[in-house]
Amino acid sequence: MSVSSTWPPREGRRQAILVFALALGAVAVAGAPPDDWTARVVREPGAYALVGDLVAGRLYPAGEGAVGGTRVPAGSWVKPFLAYALVVCGHIGEDETILCEGWRDPQHRCWYGPGHGRLNLEQALAQSCNAWFRRVTPRLNPDQYREAVAPFFPVSWSASAAEPVTAKQWADAFMDGRLTAQSLTFESWSRALAALVMGRRVDWPAGTGARKLILGPPMGDPAALAAVRKGLRAAAAGGTAVELSRRFGSDDLWVKTSSSQSPHRDATGRRPDEVCMVAAFWPAGQPRAFVALFVPRGMAATTAAPLAGDVLRDFCRWRRMRP
Repeated sequence: MSVSSTWPPREGRRQAILVFALALGAVAVAGAPPDDWTARVVREPGAYALVGDLVAGRLYPAGEGAVGGTRVPAGSWVKPFLAYALVVCGHIGEDETILCEGWRDPQHRCWYGPGHGRLNLEQALAQSCNAWFRRVTPRLNPDQYREAVAPFFPVSWSASAAEPVTAKQWADAFMDGRLTAQSLTFESWSRALAALVMGRRVDWPAGTGARKLILGPPMGDPAALAAVRKGLRAAAAGGTAVELSRRFGSDDLWVKTSSSQSPHRDATGRRPDEVCMVAAFWPAGQPRAFVALFVPRGMAATTAAPLAGDVLRDFCRWRRMRP
């Protein structure tokens, strides 16, 4: 499947199975138990995972291999980038609070219907509050946003994201998904988010099996990175990733969940169900391992997050990082 294809894939089921078989074989050769973390991903229909050993510099895929090169809606994965840009550009203070009133009308839209109440930046990231980010996005302009986050993206920004927009369009860009919806593939978003969280360039070659994981020099604004990491740590301790932490056995993690509806219509003209993604890095501070997981159903907090916790736990045991 080409990198220009969109989710859900419209063809190539046999190819996807073959790709996974090759990937699983490569992992087996490396010594992975046959019924461990890879099998957990396989048992979830349509799921795909990238799991990295940041110490040894190795990346291992599992699951629906065609997903890696497929454009996906990044959804809430864009929130750490928005938070970073807001801090870098001086448009938000860490202690400033903004009111989330839940889902009431087109001007008040948050996934949590009753509303989160007043949240600061750390809490907004931890709870993945849509209303908070919708309110603060207009403080940036498109050029400021793209310039601030450009170092984390090793590929050119998409044509759709670079098009000039009116003030009204930019104000609605977050909730409308125009910051993310058709811009990058799952693997590209995983690289970019890993680079932001780690504060350094993260890369790996294209392929289907186990690959070399390359960590580059440090980059990014230290204060802005620290602000983002506080929110991702809070997500693991008491936010949208609590179930991931419980399954993993520790909340010493940096985590970002995402739930969104695919912007791409299927052959019948209907939109498919929600797609979920989660990225988790362990331990917070000096990560040794991470997982980026895609699941084409449900809400991330209750589908992708628990599975990601299981996968990361078993992977760390296999790599002898944890008992």
